[in-house]
Amino acid sequence: MTVKAWQWELRRHDWAALRCGCGLGAGHLPATFERLLGDPAADGGAGRTLAGHLEEQSMLFEAAPHAVPVILAALAEHPPALVRGPLLSMLGFLVTGESHSSEVAAGRPGLDEECAEAAREGIWQLYAEAATGDTEAALDILEFVDPDEERFAFHRARCADRLGKRKGHGA
Repeated sequence: MTVKAWQWELRRHDWAALRCGCGLGAGHLPATFERLLGDPAADGGAGRTLAGHLEEQSMLFEAAPHAVPVILAALAEHPPALVRGPLLSMLGFLVTGESHSSEVAAGRPGLDEECAEAAREGIWQLYAEAATGDTEAALDILEFVDPDEERFAFHRARCADRLGKRKGHGA
């Protein structure tokens, strides 16, 4: 069996040492990602969420910045829409959220910036998604993470036709 980049990224971290939104610690998150990314059709897409673990109502937990590169690596493998959509949604929550009050109390008030910085490391994966995948979701994320406003405006203009076609079809 071939190991995928997102699996390597999962192995880089001591997840059990990280706080999770569910209150159980983040040691279960590698298995959650494995289920989500390993067999997308296994449960028909039901229960395929990381909400409540990485974030809750856009309030971030300690594991969140570590999950960003896992998500980006998974997106690079072109997962089916059943998986890609929830991954992009979660990434959007992670880069626009803010530290949960429990994380602020624990000395981690900047989880939002940590997530944005981690997303910047995969900026070209996000631009590739904007050009060929879920344009709107990718541009929404890029608007928050790309510090180069001129580059963002250029790429957003290049994607205008894709956005127009998508909206024209009721999506």
